[in-house]
Amino acid sequence: MTTVNTGAPDAADEPTAQQTAATARSSRPSRAARIRRGIGMVAVIATGAGVLGLGTGVSPAVAETAPAHAGWDGSRYWFKNSQGQWRWTSHYSVYVARTGGGSSTKSSSTTTSSGGIKQGWDGSRYWFRNSKGEWRWTTHYDIYLARTGGGSSSSSSSGSSSSGGSVAVDPDVETAVQYALAQLGKPFMTAGNGPDGYDCSGLVQQSFKRGGISLPRVANDQYAATTPITASQLRRGDLLFWSPDGTARGIQHVAIYLGNNQYVEAARPGTDIRISGISSGYYPAYMGRP
Repeated sequence: MTTVNTGAPDAADEPTAQQTAATARSSRPSRAARIRRGIGMVAVIATGAGVLGLGTGVSPAVAETAPAHAGWDGSRYWFKNSQGQWRWTSHYSVYVARTGGGSSTKSSSTTTSSGGIKQGWDGSRYWFRNSKGEWRWTTHYDIYLARTGGGSSSSSSSGSSSSGGSVAVDPDVETAVQYALAQLGKPFMTAGNGPDGYDCSGLVQQSFKRGGISLPRVANDQYAATTPITASQLRRGDLLFWSPDGTARGIQHVAIYLGNNQYVEAARPGTDIRISGISSGYYPAYMGRP
């Protein structure tokens, strides 16, 4: 008999349905492998959260330059952890907890409570005791002065209440500071050069002119005429500059530093020349020494 080849594959060459299902099952990872993979992913996520220090208020200072000393550097509090590594936080309470109540270079007083609170500026507010000996705070320097007997409010024309008894190293610079303080209460005046009103750079230029120090008229040019300094180098009579875009050419405001985290400024239209306090929400982008 002649065998006719129909072209159909040999039955032995084609897998059965049962064989196909078994192959698919064997190629899938086991349930135990899937569980181990899931645990690994959770571990990676948890490790990432630990690096970020979520909820602690403390950052690991990766790629940060080591500070010159512990405490406030003008924008954050630095301290060493138990391994001797530098860490920082923007929260004063966290800094106190990590350092066992150690002092910060930004504090304006050595008066300290058993809870680590210091009288004066803590980086975000002014602390003082009321008549009952209870700790209270304010963000307003003039209120702080009134509660602590530090002198008159910032509207006063006297500079003694804001200077903390300090005097600029250079007598010519102190002359400039005293002139600026004598303008307190006068109105902001756009393009004002005095004597009835000033804008920010006009006040700075005219103040330093009284001390025999020549400065340009515009704030960003005034910065270019100074020696750049850091927050840890700040002293009475230095200049503070604010820049909305963070660049030196973008500087739009300037003020004279008084010491004790205070500065005198002609702020903006509708305000009078006043004394203000450095705050984390409005921190100068640049600092310079005339």
